Amino acid sequence: MNTFEVFLEIVLRFSDLKWSEFRDDLTVKCMKALRKFRDGKSVDEVLSDKRLSSEIEGVLGLLKDFSSSSSAEEVNRLIDALGMFTKAPAPCKMKIIALIETMLGRVEAKG
Repeated sequence: MNTFEVFLEIVLRFSDLKWSEFRDDLTVKCMKALRKFRDGKSVDEVLSDKRLSSEIEGVLGLLKDFSSSSSAEEVNRLIDALGMFTKAPAPCKMKIIALIETMLGRVEAKG
């Protein structure tokens, strides 16, 4: 998966688009897990820290795979992008998601 796909997978996993509600706390945990994986930790090591892994167990494999197949710079870009996303207000988050979905071809572009 490329960076855009992983970004979208994470933010959609922890979002309720119908109500524009977002679990930024879980996105931040994903950012912390990405840092651990970038620095060479295993999934089991991250899982052993329940404070970090609680409620994000389902995406740890994806995060580890991305970290293993990407450069440290690319992992840092994803971490930075997720950080920007968590700081954005809900209407902006909805637009960011729509933009990424369009760029990935998951929704049809309006012409």
